[in-house]
Amino acid sequence: MIAAARRLLGDKGVVTDPQDLAPWLTDWRGRYTGAASAILAPADTAEVAAIVALAAQHAVPLVPQGGNTGMVGGATPDSSGTSLILSLRRMTRIRRLDPHANIAVAEAGVVLQTLHEAAAGQGRRFPLTLGARGSATVGGLTSTNAGGTQVLRFGAMRSLVAGVEAVFPDGQVHHGLSVLKKDNRGYDLNQLLIGAEGTLGVITAVALKLIPAVVDSATGWLAIANPQAALECLRVFETRSGDAIESFEIMPRHALDIILQHILGTRAPFRDSYDWLVLVDYV
Repeated sequence: MIAAARRLLGDKGVVTDPQDLAPWLTDWRGRYTGAASAILAPADTAEVAAIVALAAQHAVPLVPQGGNTGMVGGATPDSSGTSLILSLRRMTRIRRLDPHANIAVAEAGVVLQTLHEAAAGQGRRFPLTLGARGSATVGGLTSTNAGGTQVLRFGAMRSLVAGVEAVFPDGQVHHGLSVLKKDNRGYDLNQLLIGAEGTLGVITAVALKLIPAVVDSATGWLAIANPQAALECLRVFETRSGDAIESFEIMPRHALDIILQHILGTRAPFRDSYDWLVLVDYV
């Protein structure tokens, strides 16, 4: 299988050196470690289709992997060593960025921060962000239906995807990148693929919804008595501002204490100590 994959992908597309493999055999938190004899890294959708078909022919399990920033071990192979990692990190093209249609078509290996910067250059914004934006990839975010810090206003990744291109387990390509809004044809295979974590197909490219870039924003802290009070505050804000509240993060005092203890240069938002705090972002 590996020799055949090398003929398809060339030396750049097959990694077998144990030292090069090691970082990708462990999840981001270091809780899970698996085994694999190779990483296969196709450069385009046709190569992904060829590799998936080859793996089906040889009955070799594939573990799709993006930036490997997940928290639950979904991109980590098991310990049997029978699986191969299918890395999408070489597929880094933004195929289309249309500020008039508010659409970006990005390949699975495009890093989220790269997408943010490209959209900003066109006066647009992709409204999903998270702490791992410098390494998380579009394919992984779509496959896991990532939420991010703006999920309150814009929803999870599922709400921001207009189309999906993917390779099914037999090597067939699903061409689902059409962004026609008024599309009432039958089953929505795109939505089945989002959040399936590679179990139904390997996502190779995604059409994503953009919005106008932020002109102005405000961020503030609230000190509250309890979570119920936080919910009441949120409902008041929503009533008065519509959908302008992008994030509303509640945290207990001990969470803030951990930040103050371990991150240099941080300080508490209030002089007094409160049991519960809320961080609000208003755009």
